[in-house]
Amino acid sequence: ETVEAIDSARVTTRILYVTAHPDDESSAVLTYLARGLHANVALLSLTRGEGGQNALGPEQAPQLGLIRTQELLAATRGYGVKLFFTRAKDFGFSKTPEETEKIWGDQVLEDMVRVIRTFRPNIVINNWGGVHRGHGHHQAAGLLTPKAVQMAADNRAFPAQLQQGLIPWDGNGTPVQILDLDRFSEKPEGYILPVDDVSPLWGKTWRQIGMDAFVNHRTQGISAFVGSAFFRRPIALKREDGAPLDPATLARPLYLLAGGTSGARCKTTPVDCQLLREAEDRIMAAHSSALELDWKNASASLAAAAIDMNRIQNLGRQQGKWWRGTDPYLDDLLAARTRIER
Repeated sequence: ETVEAIDSARVTTRILYVTAHPDDESSAVLTYLARGLHANVALLSLTRGEGGQNALGPEQAPQLGLIRTQELLAATRGYGVKLFFTRAKDFGFSKTPEETEKIWGDQVLEDMVRVIRTFRPNIVINNWGGVHRGHGHHQAAGLLTPKAVQMAADNRAFPAQLQQGLIPWDGNGTPVQILDLDRFSEKPEGYILPVDDVSPLWGKTWRQIGMDAFVNHRTQGISAFVGSAFFRRPIALKREDGAPLDPATLARPLYLLAGGTSGARCKTTPVDCQLLREAEDRIMAAHSSALELDWKNASASLAAAAIDMNRIQNLGRQQGKWWRGTDPYLDDLLAARTRIER
């Protein structure tokens, strides 16, 4: 996990995965994105699942919601992702998205916008995007997600959040990319994720690691379905706008912050590019030191990288440009160093 934390400090992509209930999520996708590609990933479950079943005991309604919250917390620790909720109530099976949105009210959309402005994703995965049948909660989640992304960028939407210090989030100059998930067929459309590749660190596939965590949803009887063919199907991501998905956007390296490309690492401001290149090289050195259990040098390399990032922020503030976009990555660096020092 320490090596993974260091690797995550090199990747600037932030991905928010939105779904309706605990246990809706694709454990394989979340694990691959977070532990395989080292993107900074968060799961937003609109409800806490209090309207679901309970295969373990008599608890229902709020008590069941508490249990399922803890189950999802345990699962997300296994996936390696952060977790958010909204105030949406799981009132049991809903037949239509209109019924769901009427009962949920505007507060759910407000909470979704708050999460987007707080987490600041580059990519939003809409777990129920394009789904127009079945559970009304699922359909509503699929409809509300692109609306929340649009409103998060609008400085007229939920102004109280801006008064509290949040800023409109538009992808920091690059539009937030909305992706749909295709996992319900043997031949999904879009970019098929290599979730059955074996992790060199963990010795298991991303799908296996994810399933080990997914079985925490015990109240839903998940353990009885672990061997289901459904959980072995290929999984693909596709853009909601119909454009082709560039897989490179799922894990953009640090140097691209200053407009670098894979073929030319410095095509804009030379100082920014130089500092980013130095920061990235130092993070890679920290990775090598960590694999050798040389924690002293690993920590020193991360500290030096953090100094580079601070200098970039200060330069950006002076020039009034993209400095605010470096905040999350500086946080990742400091988190990795803190993990080593503990």
